[in-house]
Amino acid sequence: MCGIAGIVKNNIINDDFYRKSLKDMTNSMIHRGPDDEGHEYFQNCFLGFRRLAIVDLSKDGHQPMYSDTKNECIVFNGEIYGYRDLKKEMPEYPFKSNTDTEVILSLYQKYSDDLPKHLNGMFSMAIWDEEKQQLFCARDRFGEKPFYYAIGKNGEFIFASEIKAILATGLVNNELNDEAVSHFLRHSYINSHQSIYKNIKVLPPASQLIYKNGEVEISQYWSLPEKELTISEEEAVQKFRGLVERSVKKQLIADVKVGAFLSGGLDSGTLVALSSKYHLNLTTLGFEYEGEWNEMPEARSISQKYDTHHKEVSLKDEEIPELLVEVIKKLDEPLADTAILATYTICKEAAKNMTVVITGNAGDELFGGYKWYQKEKEILDKGSADPRLLTFYKVGSALSEKAGFRKGQDHFLDKVFRAKFPDIVAYQKEKVHSNFTRKETALLLRSNVEYEHLYHFTLDKKDLNTPMKMDLTNIVPGDYMVKDDRIAMMHSIELRTPFLDKDLVEFCSALPAKYKVNTEKTKIILRKAFGELLTDNILNKSKQGFGAPVEKWLKIPGMEELSSKILKDPASKIFTKLDFDAVQKQLRYNYKHWSLLVLGIWMEEH
Repeated sequence: MCGIAGIVKNNIINDDFYRKSLKDMTNSMIHRGPDDEGHEYFQNCFLGFRRLAIVDLSKDGHQPMYSDTKNECIVFNGEIYGYRDLKKEMPEYPFKSNTDTEVILSLYQKYSDDLPKHLNGMFSMAIWDEEKQQLFCARDRFGEKPFYYAIGKNGEFIFASEIKAILATGLVNNELNDEAVSHFLRHSYINSHQSIYKNIKVLPPASQLIYKNGEVEISQYWSLPEKELTISEEEAVQKFRGLVERSVKKQLIADVKVGAFLSGGLDSGTLVALSSKYHLNLTTLGFEYEGEWNEMPEARSISQKYDTHHKEVSLKDEEIPELLVEVIKKLDEPLADTAILATYTICKEAAKNMTVVITGNAGDELFGGYKWYQKEKEILDKGSADPRLLTFYKVGSALSEKAGFRKGQDHFLDKVFRAKFPDIVAYQKEKVHSNFTRKETALLLRSNVEYEHLYHFTLDKKDLNTPMKMDLTNIVPGDYMVKDDRIAMMHSIELRTPFLDKDLVEFCSALPAKYKVNTEKTKIILRKAFGELLTDNILNKSKQGFGAPVEKWLKIPGMEELSSKILKDPASKIFTKLDFDAVQKQLRYNYKHWSLLVLGIWMEEH
């Protein structure tokens, strides 16, 4: 929605180099805020901003914004939901605008470092406190809005919404981070607690940062609830329904045109049904794949039911290679999510006549929408098999297959599976969202480089909520939110995710897993709460996901040519990091092949 930037260094007020550096930073992010820009200069701190106007389209929303005392100055990217109610709680503050930005300033004066605990929304911010001579920074709970920082070669503290802004200063080296590359190979995205560069850091989700006297202090201000709710299913459905409806209503507030993505699944269908209550003639947008990947028939059924102005976009095969290169080159970090091209295309269409778009992201992680949660339920029900007998199970499976004894083969294959993955945490870590294995990654990188995600909650191996929390704090901020933010910002639009409302997430995370998923059905609570608003073909459709037919795409002549040019030439930049022979063995027109191509394209540009 906006771009923020800044530099903190003693006595820079009259230094033209740093003034130019700040301008270079905001210029590099003009796509994040084409409506306005601003810069403020203190003795020891410079703040910069690019604005995409969503609420209060007047100049009153100009940033950097001062508090009433002129002691605090803020640059803020995001939206605070329910900020008008917060404003009513601050009658003593002399508000001059109708912006959530000014509400944050008033809350900072009241709560100081406890400010983020009082905010519900998506945000990254930096507040320069002139009296304390400190920079206070914070990022939202789920990583919806980005915040990168670095220490420059002269000891400067530099921060920005995007990596390209930090690099634009010329003060930070862009050496690759081997741990981040390893994580990308293992999981197809960069870990949410790291950046692709060794010298550029990420403020983690749900964290705040104070920079003072040359020291960086980071703390976490929020975590997922640990205790499970004691609640009946009927009470749960009623509470859930109210939380979802309130979140949708809050996130529809905007002074610009609002639309919704409609994929044809339960999540987007529910949000469109609820959004239609508050927006007549709602515009919905969908992406049409070919063949079995196409969910537009289901999307059209919802569009017809709620009389939305429905648009669909698609890609021709010959457009895919050029578009892939265009998108990957624009990204600050490699991202092999196969939905990036669909997201780019649909955001490009959305930008023609709207600025805010509602999306159904995070519903699967909160409501139990993935098949692997059902598999993990099966692991919980059956228990583990003895890993010491793994070889025996494999031999038994092979002999049963040879003898044509299908039941025996299935029995031993199940034993093999449960010996390899003795609990749901092991399965989640090693199987789910897994791309290259540890061994394959070591061969590609010519060394054993590992990075484990840090979880700030108990990994209870007996609770099916655990893998859902792992997904919510891992792939959601590391992949989905990065994809949505960066690609939407390329088109100067804002994507909003009602399911990531703080109160809704806390409720769903503490809800007994049996109300969300079992071996027969997923998203139980969503179906019970809003099933009557949906159509039968959506309710009865199996989970698909917003992915892409990569095997087919990689065989497109233009993609074959691109793959050959980048992945079969020893002089390509990717081979400054990866082993050439190890890469050749992985070019099999699958997700591994796709992720290598993405990394190769990205490295050629960066």
